[in-house]
Amino acid sequence: MTTTFQPSVEKYLAAPEDLDQALTTREETLNPDEILRRIDDTLGLIAEANQIASGASPVKQIDVSVIVPIHNCREFIPEVIDRIEEVMPPATETILVDDGSVDGSWHYLRGLPLRPNRTILRRLRHHGRGSTIRMALRHTRGHVVAIQDADMAYDPADLLGAIWPILEEQADVVYGSRSMRRGGSHQNNLRGGLGNRMCRIVNRCLTSCSNMTTGLHLSDLETGHKVFLGDLIRSLPLTETGPGIDAEITAKVAKSALTIMEVPTHYNADLRAPEYSRNARTAMTTLRSLIAHRNGR
Repeated sequence: MTTTFQPSVEKYLAAPEDLDQALTTREETLNPDEILRRIDDTLGLIAEANQIASGASPVKQIDVSVIVPIHNCREFIPEVIDRIEEVMPPATETILVDDGSVDGSWHYLRGLPLRPNRTILRRLRHHGRGSTIRMALRHTRGHVVAIQDADMAYDPADLLGAIWPILEEQADVVYGSRSMRRGGSHQNNLRGGLGNRMCRIVNRCLTSCSNMTTGLHLSDLETGHKVFLGDLIRSLPLTETGPGIDAEITAKVAKSALTIMEVPTHYNADLRAPEYSRNARTAMTTLRSLIAHRNGR
């Protein structure tokens, strides 16, 4: 049976340095042995991170695989890569997939130094978001698989807040919702006037349609922050090649996942830019995917 609920804001969207403290705040008091164990684990992670950073020790066990679909995002690629490396756990691999970009994205990617925890893939022609994610999934090894868009409209630090509940075995799937608020006061930095409002309306309608067909109670279907239990997402027979992938994944995890959770995520984009202009064809593709996969098939 699939359940959907919204966790407390403070628990899952604290700053990375405060996240462990927030997650350990429970009704019961931890005993001294448990506190010492956690301190030892933290020191071990720090030592491992220092060894990996110096090149003395490669990552042997992958905890998190971060998929980064890229299409004409040359301007933001260095920032998103640096940010992922800054906030993610040491045992993280990054799967970068260039989907037929024509702005020099591939030339930058192929010049990056080789690393055992970084995979760079390329499609010669633009196939679509769904095809890019499906291609990247075949190369993931992590216990957790996360999706991070390359345009930095979403901060990878918020993605960490969505990853943590799965690492803590409290959820199978976590969506970062742009509709939720941190502490009741968080505001997404969206610009674009009428275009912004129209995008919100379309996304709300598509999310409502998805909820009716899946029985979930999501607030943001097309968020760019989605995190999954690795074995779960890799087991799904995904077929969509374009923007319909979000609807297909949601319909299929609704049938397979025990717990689906939402956490707030920050979204910073200028919706007047051409890459954010939602057209009728994109909306209809998503709606078609909702209908086609409504039974989780």
